[in-house]
Amino acid sequence: MSKLKDALAAGGFPLVVEVKPPKGVEVAGMLAPVTGLNGQVTAFGVPDNEHARMRLSALAAARLVKEAGGEPLMLLTCRDRNRLALESDLLGAAALGVENLLLISGDYVHQGDHPDAKPVYDADSVQLLQLARELMAGRDSAGNPLKGAPQFFLGAVVIPEAQPLGPQRLKFRKKMEAGADFFVTAPIFDLDRYRAFRREVVPDGVKILACLKVPSAEEVEKAARGELRKVYTLPPAVIQELSGGDPEEVLFRGAALAGRLLRQLKEQKLADGVYLKAKGRADLAAAVFKAAGL
Repeated sequence: MSKLKDALAAGGFPLVVEVKPPKGVEVAGMLAPVTGLNGQVTAFGVPDNEHARMRLSALAAARLVKEAGGEPLMLLTCRDRNRLALESDLLGAAALGVENLLLISGDYVHQGDHPDAKPVYDADSVQLLQLARELMAGRDSAGNPLKGAPQFFLGAVVIPEAQPLGPQRLKFRKKMEAGADFFVTAPIFDLDRYRAFRREVVPDGVKILACLKVPSAEEVEKAARGELRKVYTLPPAVIQELSGGDPEEVLFRGAALAGRLLRQLKEQKLADGVYLKAKGRADLAAAVFKAAGL
């Protein structure tokens, strides 16, 4: 059974911390948060070639997280696989005991370290949710029966800062109808904009994990120059707070900021849990939790 599913169903406030699959096969660094934080968090997010940069397979990484005693939340992107491969990896995840899945389209390849690679996008994130639901019903997308149906807890992504919000609202509802059990937001730094998003887009009862991110000094500098090309923004007050100092100092100031946001999200009941991107570092995640008073 999924601890993440149980925590959300029970009205808890699960904490998910993202790990970083390596560019190589040395996995000790990736697993450090699992061994260091396992008693404090519900699950560990496992990216799938994040930002179109080639890394260790998310499926292999998710299994390693599970063997280390953690519960994985595995990301699966449409970018790198056709439907045959997507369904095969979904079955592989189930066979390896990986139940929690976050199904996403994936960043375009020109943003990553293999810009000449061919993107696939045979299915989009809505269709991938539908594929997973069909497998859970005991058949593949061609209608062929399965020998044993997988069980998943399916997540999808939503972007609170999308402008205009209309298309995002439409896609949000399509993902709900396709079978998403919960949603993870893009990183949040502006609670006022996030409140407006919740008010205008999210129906009552939908489970939302708010994504909090510890930004690097490089990201802060790009934001200050207006060059941060992301699905989120750093407000001027955040840029001012995090600017200056050596890169490690900036990271820990960012962790303190994320901790304050986490505390506000929980106290004001603005989210059902948190998905934390802390560079895959246990010390930064611990600093966030300390700042949040957890």
